Amino acid sequence: MKTRVLIAIFSVFQFINVSAQTLEEQLNQVYLIADTAKSSELQNQLSSQFELIAMMNPDSYAANYYAALSKAMLSYTGKDQKSRDELLDLADQFYEKVKTLEQTNQETFVLGALLANARLSVDGGSRWKEQGEIFEKNLTAARAINPNNPRIAHLKGVAVFFTPKMFGGGKKNALEYLLKAEELYKLETEASVLKPHWGSRRNSYYIGMCKEEK
Repeated sequence: MKTRVLIAIFSVFQFINVSAQTLEEQLNQVYLIADTAKSSELQNQLSSQFELIAMMNPDSYAANYYAALSKAMLSYTGKDQKSRDELLDLADQFYEKVKTLEQTNQETFVLGALLANARLSVDGGSRWKEQGEIFEKNLTAARAINPNNPRIAHLKGVAVFFTPKMFGGGKKNALEYLLKAEELYKLETEASVLKPHWGSRRNSYYIGMCKEEK
């Protein structure tokens, strides 16, 4: 396992120096590893690669999107509030660029909802009102553009998963959203990394977590 991780990290660092590769090819090589990465060390390395690609392509929506996305995802694995917030501060920097490039893109709103959810997960007790409103506002905006975007139902399901039962949350209530997302993911045919289509594997993970209770 350790050998495979080291090989994966090595291959990621190698591709960025191949000038003949297109931006799509660069992003795709990192994304394919990131989509299944479990090691926090590897996730950190991959996030750094997305950040580097974004710095090399400052006017690319996709490059900035994945830089922000990877930092947000990495924040969930942080060990303390300070380090998690620092990652989200970095994610916000790239997200500001994303909004400048394509403010009304449905995936821009989805990313905004994810970032709000990540902030909530750091300190839900003191942030639920502000970040909760940002989360819902972004999902509503994304839904108005495309109600069949699977990431909308996925993020809602994850949010409900971590909400206390007394406030309408819990695994049972989350499962409804996650199963809806699963069906919508099956309909998503976009294959280009330049158009974000993440979340299917993460959604399946949470479905499994919900069904464990039954």
